[in-house]
Amino acid sequence: MGFKFDYKTIHAIALSALVMGAGTYAVFTVSKYNKHKKTPPKSNPPTLSYPEYALSEHTFLSPTSGRTISYAEYGSPESKNIMIYEHGLPGSRILPVGPNIKGKNIRVLAIDRPGMGLTSLPLPGTTVMETAISDVYELIEHLEITEKVMLCGFSAGGPHVLGIMFTHPQKIRATYCLGPATYLDEKVNWSELSRGSRKSNLRAMCFPKYFAFDMILNADKATDCSNVIANMQAHTTPGDAAFLSSHPVEAKGWQNVNYEAYRQGLTGYLQSCLEIFGRHSSKPWPVVGDIIHQEGIEGQKVTIIHRECDNLTPASGSRDLIKRLIAAGADAEMILIPGTDGGHFDTLNIAMDYILEHEC
Repeated sequence: MGFKFDYKTIHAIALSALVMGAGTYAVFTVSKYNKHKKTPPKSNPPTLSYPEYALSEHTFLSPTSGRTISYAEYGSPESKNIMIYEHGLPGSRILPVGPNIKGKNIRVLAIDRPGMGLTSLPLPGTTVMETAISDVYELIEHLEITEKVMLCGFSAGGPHVLGIMFTHPQKIRATYCLGPATYLDEKVNWSELSRGSRKSNLRAMCFPKYFAFDMILNADKATDCSNVIANMQAHTTPGDAAFLSSHPVEAKGWQNVNYEAYRQGLTGYLQSCLEIFGRHSSKPWPVVGDIIHQEGIEGQKVTIIHRECDNLTPASGSRDLIKRLIAAGADAEMILIPGTDGGHFDTLNIAMDYILEHEC
């Protein structure tokens, strides 16, 4: 007598298969997550062609923490006109417009933030913001710089240079924020963000634990920078994609920026994202915090340069940021670049030309 399937039997078999499949997938996912968290995948940075990007690169040990701090040098090494450059996310000491400032009367020191490039991760219990501020002033002391310096922060580097300026304003001559990331500011018009940027930043803000889990789970994809330009073009707006396509030298520079960002894996990048976009930040925090109560920045020169068509870091955030800075007594101005062509990435080119014209 043959075995007869009835509805209940079929239902039980299907349910069992579903449970076994879900269990297998869960075990695989958790196993992959634990593996990536224990041994984070790293990028494989190509050998950079210096001085195509920089005149030189250096590392030194922090005298307070024993960590490695890494930076690259651009422009003219003998110039007393000194600028500290803070990169975006993902980012590193590689400055794509480095060749454009070669020989100019400016010395640009581009530093790897904690956990990116060759700079060590923050010590346990400290944040990227706190450590990055300390690293900058240790760099100034290491190089025995006595002159007041300029600060320049691109994208997510914008909040960092403001934090650096707020901490020791007496050592800063001018601060430039180029397309600064101010996503946490309630005044940002989120509808201005590109779809991919809106999705990732909302996830980091609203679901930081899931954001971290997903980033670690897919770390191998993020650290594979071989297709980073195509990925960036897909993530950004048409204007940014067109800029990257029409500037192959700088596009290659941005690719190397990403290689170096993930040299040690995703940990530093992830911690920075959660601090900036996930509200897991520390004081002093210059964007979401109450800037009008910052002390010691009266008369400080702050210039925000933003493209009107920037859909990665909306200009609406900078409009509110400039109001707060002025209310705090800073000598602040915002330069809004009109037009629908271009976007986030060519802000660095336009702004650097402006800085060279007005500061050199």
